[in-house]
Amino acid sequence: MQPSARAVLILYLSLSACTSWRPNEVTPQAAVENQPPPPSLRVTLTDSSTVVINNPQLQGDTIVGLDATKTEVRVPLDSVLLTETRHGDTGKSIGAALGIGLAVFAILAVAFVISCNQSGCYDDLRR
Repeated sequence: MQPSARAVLILYLSLSACTSWRPNEVTPQAAVENQPPPPSLRVTLTDSSTVVINNPQLQGDTIVGLDATKTEVRVPLDSVLLTETRHGDTGKSIGAALGIGLAVFAILAVAFVISCNQSGCYDDLRR
């Protein structure tokens, strides 16, 4: 039995979304220069505002990348208070997988009951 493309896509999107931002324990410069570099970096500025920078790179003393609207963002290192990167969350992933499994089971059970009521299979089972 081969899984449908829709089911695989739903499962992939559900499990890939099970991440959370975690503070980096290194300097902002080291966070950007990590190997492999993070795909996105959430930066808290000294004025307490935050910006998410996709594909961050270091150019001199500035973190450069793109925001969600594909606009270039430039953040000087001296205005960075904190950097955070996304990390997988096993608990959320397991919860999502169990939730999807229970939802599919419930839908199939309801479909079976409706089908059985319409076809009279309960009457056949009682005989």
